[in-house]
Amino acid sequence: MVEILVLGDLVVRSEGRPVPLPGPSVRALLGVLTLTPGEVVGEERLLTLAWGADKGTRRGLQCAAHRLRRWLRDVAGTACSLEHTGAGYRLAVPDDAVDIARFTRRVRESETAADPRRRLSLLAAALGEWRGPVLGGRSEGLDADPVVWAVEQARVDCAAALADLACRLGRQAEAVPLVREVAAAAPYDEPLQAALVRLLTTAGRPAEALRQVERVRRRLADELGIAPSAEIRSAHAAALRGGGRLRPVPRQLPPDVPDFTGRAAEAAAISEPMLTARRGPLVFVITGMPGIGKTALAVHVAHRTAALFPGGQLYAVLRGPDGRPADPCDVLGRFLRVLGADAAAIPAALDDRAALYRSLTADRGVQVILDDAVDEAQVRPLIPGSSGSAVLVTGRTFLGGLAGARQIRLTGLDGPDAVRLLGRVSGRDGLADDPAAARIVRFCDRIPLAVRVAGVRLAARPALSPARLAAALRDEDRRLDGLEVHGLAVRPGLDAAYCALDAAPRRAFRLLGLLRTPDFAAWTAAALLDVPVHTATAHLETLADAGLLDPLGDDAAGQPRYGRCDLLRLYAAERVRATEPRPARDAAVRRMLGGWLYLLEEIGARLFGTSARTAGPARAAGHRVPLPECPDAWYDAEADAVRAALEQAWEHGHDDLTVALAGAALPFLTRLGRDDERRRVLRMGLAAADRGGDRTSRRALLGMPA
Repeated sequence: MVEILVLGDLVVRSEGRPVPLPGPSVRALLGVLTLTPGEVVGEERLLTLAWGADKGTRRGLQCAAHRLRRWLRDVAGTACSLEHTGAGYRLAVPDDAVDIARFTRRVRESETAADPRRRLSLLAAALGEWRGPVLGGRSEGLDADPVVWAVEQARVDCAAALADLACRLGRQAEAVPLVREVAAAAPYDEPLQAALVRLLTTAGRPAEALRQVERVRRRLADELGIAPSAEIRSAHAAALRGGGRLRPVPRQLPPDVPDFTGRAAEAAAISEPMLTARRGPLVFVITGMPGIGKTALAVHVAHRTAALFPGGQLYAVLRGPDGRPADPCDVLGRFLRVLGADAAAIPAALDDRAALYRSLTADRGVQVILDDAVDEAQVRPLIPGSSGSAVLVTGRTFLGGLAGARQIRLTGLDGPDAVRLLGRVSGRDGLADDPAAARIVRFCDRIPLAVRVAGVRLAARPALSPARLAAALRDEDRRLDGLEVHGLAVRPGLDAAYCALDAAPRRAFRLLGLLRTPDFAAWTAAALLDVPVHTATAHLETLADAGLLDPLGDDAAGQPRYGRCDLLRLYAAERVRATEPRPARDAAVRRMLGGWLYLLEEIGARLFGTSARTAGPARAAGHRVPLPECPDAWYDAEADAVRAALEQAWEHGHDDLTVALAGAALPFLTRLGRDDERRRVLRMGLAAADRGGDRTSRRALLGMPA
């Protein structure tokens, strides 16, 4: 293999041994072409860089190119070649054969590497390609060339990034020689000089750091007549303190979840920003319904990125077992003690404790995990004030008031990840190929806690087959009971979230348990609650913030919609049965069904010119229901909900509403050509008419156009 090296004096190697270089003009041409391997270099640029302005001729360039082409053939065979185009010359050579290409590739790979240790290795390898200035720095015009300037600056940036990352990983010793070499080559680059001072300081070599500061100060004063920058002065102050190496380093994280599964995208969204330069502390807020895995994700990512925070990791649960919020003043007291503050010197006031906390974390880079936060006011005093730190907040409710926080809302696992988690927890191989496993995770809504409970049940009962467990979980009335084993259960988390709601949203949540559909428009809640739509929408938004509903945006008809998983629907149904008396439940259902009837009849009148209006209280909920913005698209958006409303009216024995809803829905189904569904609806309407002895309605249904 042939190598051409330009990051330093020009060197050519074959099979690792140096190759004698050609004459000066050919050597100069080779060096300039190698700066941009594989790219066409114009003749004017080649003349200027290879021979200097006004010193080369096109005839001389052609002769040098001819000799270089012959030399390459003798040295490299077909591996390298020189090509001529109308615009200039191009050196065709494998990327791995050129040090400048290897340097650029490793720097680029380091920018996307998720593992900080991998990134450190790539940065060090990139700097290891350098042996000195580009092409020895002797060619006339090289210093001002944009390509040379860019690669020299990339070297400086690479060294600064290596120094910063080595400090955070506690691997300063291996980085010092590489960074010191680049700093010597860029004596006026103050950010790099400051990075070297910080590197020496945190490596336990403050005396060397102070000598480096003095060299920089003297050079700037004697040669440029300026004082050091604020960055140099800050690094100098840290060196005078000795780097703070005697401060305690807390490591308070709970154990990582051994069988943590999935969440690759979410984990990357948190960990990758920690690898890049930033202003101010990074704050991530992880929300989602109970059991969705908020704490597991935060702890898993914190373990994975622990090496980035040499100042330590702090952990606090912000809600007690009784649901009461922890006092941030008490939390700060614990944090300050483990950060090394004298217990007797810790102030009593919250603001004073927060100020001391920011001072102690200002230059050390800590990671803070705040679990089960109640609100923004509780979290704000616990956020460090400077860059280099990160805060991971988990909470049942959306915390949108934290300035600059990155919001991550968790939903169920992907199907394959959920099945993998089931297999890991249960200790059973081959579940990925078992259709029953897919049914189990579907009944669990792919919620990690529910899947884990199912896995524990399989692990605890070796004779229990996945098919039998899936059959047991199919029963909606007993599913939540089935997701409880050995103190691990889905229901307690839902209880806590439900009980934390105010009275009005709590009533809204449980009355939504009367709905059969997985998603619904906001007016449906208004009808159930017998309140205006804007009031119902406010309650729905509160439930969404609490992770108990999913806002789905507007549907095709322009209606805002909300959704929830089956486990939340089943839990809401439990609460409404336990709390609301039967007459109240029936009245709410009739209001909801009346709303459907009102919409079907009013929109049908607009679209088909029908004049039928149901008399009496059946349409009483209509005054709560706004007509949609796009009536043409309305039935498509609501088809599943209309079908569920009809089935619910039939099953609850509301024969009058079943007949009326069927009659109002049939024109839509006829227009849309949904013949099978039309026949099912007609049969249901006729059965309700027969059950109620309503012969007039039966004749009306039979007489409707097909």
